[in-house]
Amino acid sequence: MNLSIRREISRDNLKAVLFDLDGVLIETEHETFQFYQKYLKEHYGIILPDSAFQLKAGRKSADFWQDALTAEQRSVVDTEKLTTFKRKQFNAHPDTYIKKAFGGKELIQALRMRGWQTGLTTQNEEQMMRTVLAWLDIESLFDVMLSLKDITKKKPDPEIYLKAAQCLAVAPSACIVIEDSKDGVASAKNAGMRCIGIAHPYTSLGDLDRADTVVHALAEIAPIIAIHADKKMQTNR
Repeated sequence: MNLSIRREISRDNLKAVLFDLDGVLIETEHETFQFYQKYLKEHYGIILPDSAFQLKAGRKSADFWQDALTAEQRSVVDTEKLTTFKRKQFNAHPDTYIKKAFGGKELIQALRMRGWQTGLTTQNEEQMMRTVLAWLDIESLFDVMLSLKDITKKKPDPEIYLKAAQCLAVAPSACIVIEDSKDGVASAKNAGMRCIGIAHPYTSLGDLDRADTVVHALAEIAPIIAIHADKKMQTNR
């Protein structure tokens, strides 16, 4: 897969941009992995090798634990309890465990100034979502915010994106989604939406194949989806 592919997306008939949270506006993959490494070593004497990080990136916690630990280790470690504890720690100490994606707030503000509706769609719990958005100072910049409590099916099911479009009163085909994972991209495409994939160093080959465009940073997105709005504004002056 060519992770450097970039194509402009015409503004014609497009009205909304929907953002995933983790891996798009914030980065927690490495921090989560290091948290697990430290906890397992201190509490169980289990060494989680650095090579296991590839098993974590962009995957559900349950799938990660299934592959990262042996059956014997899983019989000792309460992985569900550990995952819940990690979430509580991240929620209580965002400055310690969460990194901001450069340019996120500025991108959302620029889109809104150009008339785009904006939404947030995350599979995180609502409390975690609101804590992070307050920390980023962007909660007021979204027309709709959906979290785990708002859905019954997780990605790659399109439910969360279809619901976001419904809340915004726009057609799914009028939405662009910003995603970074295979399931996230699949969810957006299954909803009938355009999708921009953000590639990370840990992105696996094929993860973003279904994305309409792939970038490596939020800063690359504005020229792709805002340039047509600028031309339209200049034409109407």
